[in-house]
Amino acid sequence: MDDPWGEEQARLLQEALTRAGITLEQLWPFYLHLGGAAHRVEIEAYLHNSLKLPRAQRDLLAHAANILIARLPPPQAPYSTELQSRHPDTSYSVGQGSHAPGHGEILRSPERESSPHDTPPTGPSA
Repeated sequence: MDDPWGEEQARLLQEALTRAGITLEQLWPFYLHLGGAAHRVEIEAYLHNSLKLPRAQRDLLAHAANILIARLPPPQAPYSTELQSRHPDTSYSVGQGSHAPGHGEILRSPERESSPHDTPPTGPSA
């Protein structure tokens, strides 16, 4: 009896590899290291739905891919200083840019008045 999930598993594996930027050249040796038995061209054909693989080999490919994906650093949002260091030729000062109504004032100067929240409380009320 044919396994009805083979084509969908291949498609989803291909999507996961593409999103993670993992190539077949990276996946295949790791899959072999885990005990995989399919040749590189067989895996390539499987990923293009031109060849069926046994369930155990498909699951081993998925396992190898998931381990490689888990080793990747997660994407992170950059801080402004990181963006500035990536673009050192770009000049930007506080106060430039657009201002959406109702979203507060844009600072006009890098200096600001100190606030009671800038220093930790002292004394018995702390």
